[in-house]
Amino acid sequence: MDNNSKLINTIIRFFVIGFLLAWCFILIRPFIIIILWAVVLAIALFPVFEWLKNRLGGRRKLSAIILALVGIGIILGPVSIIATVLFHNAQTIVDGIEAGTLVIPPPSPEIADLPVIGKPLNDIWQLASVNLKGLISQFHTPIVKFSKTLLLQATNVGLILLKFIISIIIAVILTLKAQSLNQEVKLFILRLAPVRGEEFMQLATITIRSVTRGVIGVAVIQTLLVAFGLILANIPAAGILTLLCLFLSIIQIGPGLIVLPAIIFAWSTMNPLVALLFTIWMIPAMLIDNLLKPILMGQGLPVPIVIILLGVIGGTLAHGILGLFVGPVILIVGYELVVAWINEDSEKNINVVG
Repeated sequence: MDNNSKLINTIIRFFVIGFLLAWCFILIRPFIIIILWAVVLAIALFPVFEWLKNRLGGRRKLSAIILALVGIGIILGPVSIIATVLFHNAQTIVDGIEAGTLVIPPPSPEIADLPVIGKPLNDIWQLASVNLKGLISQFHTPIVKFSKTLLLQATNVGLILLKFIISIIIAVILTLKAQSLNQEVKLFILRLAPVRGEEFMQLATITIRSVTRGVIGVAVIQTLLVAFGLILANIPAAGILTLLCLFLSIIQIGPGLIVLPAIIFAWSTMNPLVALLFTIWMIPAMLIDNLLKPILMGQGLPVPIVIILLGVIGGTLAHGILGLFVGPVILIVGYELVVAWINEDSEKNINVVG
């Protein structure tokens, strides 16, 4: 066989292999984010799985089933409550506007004294208290756009919940196959990076567990505590405020932007005793991340907040609510691996110069 024939055969082989790989990617692309989240969950939950298995006398399947049921319950329970409250709040507001019975109390004098947002917030609140229909007509276009967006998101809630549940089930299956999968992944990583592949794999595992516990885990716990207070106090739009609180907590800003206005609203509209109890609950809920992060995250990760913010925003834009969780984890893992790779090359250069 001459060189031209060999070249043609090689080109055909590469073309067929590339075509098959591209086709495979097209087929699995809708499931990539679900699989990634399942892998993240499997790595994060494996120590819990091992602990549960030891407590149940080594029963792996029973431990996996319990872990799956608890995970699904954690997803469905709070989401169902928040969705119910959100629907009830929205229905109450719409009925009140249509019947003309919705009354908004005037803002307290302290609102206007808030920095930056005080005066515009006071003006809008004051207008809503005396002429709600005028306020609605003034902001009719953005309200309609927001309502359509909210309705579109509401229709996707079922699909999002299904994705979470599928991810949890896949994650539990991965934990059952952890030993064999770990060996196969290790061989694959060593093919990519023979020298420090195993070290990078351990770094990625540690990073995922630290991020899921210290960023995602703390954000979820803190949001649930805040949501509990908002719902019990019957704060308007508690469902939307809870979602905003989760977003702010993940990007490390914290729920203060939600909690403090809610406390001001409580003292402006509620009985002083109820407002005091609400404040006593919400202040620790707002600050509990300062206690939980050192416990769940250990010494933490030296990751700039901008990396987390980009991961959250990019993940949400690319993959919706599921990306809100996956985005920061994947980006932080990539960041840590790149930093480790750069430091490795720096150490080599220093040794050569020395």
